[in-house]
Amino acid sequence: MKKLLPYLWKLAWVVGLFLLIIIGFDIEKQIQSYSASTFNIAPNIWGFFIIHFIWGIYLSLILIKKWTFQINLPLLICVFLPCVLFSLILPISAITSMHFPFGVWFLNVIPSGVIEIVAGLTFMLSIFNNIKSESN
Repeated sequence: MKKLLPYLWKLAWVVGLFLLIIIGFDIEKQIQSYSASTFNIAPNIWGFFIIHFIWGIYLSLILIKKWTFQINLPLLICVFLPCVLFSLILPISAITSMHFPFGVWFLNVIPSGVIEIVAGLTFMLSIFNNIKSESN
């Protein structure tokens, strides 16, 4: 049974991934219909951010090998923080009157959802540090 447990864990993760994608798309459709009926795009943008951030967190679950709370500061500062700040620009500008001076490249990158996924992924990986210490 011990030899079978890692395979079952990975299989359960894949099933959970499919369920999360189905639930995420369903929630996204509901948010889009609500946004269309109220003529407010802010819930749509915030929902897009939250769904993709959660997908990133879920993807990190398969990469974390040891669940010990140890912060990886370089990953947190150099990858997570810029990604989360860039991914929050559009939701914040949707609820405020602030406009950020970014070019066309930014408008091409944001709809992909990759920045939010990387932010969620690196958030978990930076909290549960997998890097071995130099003394080991």
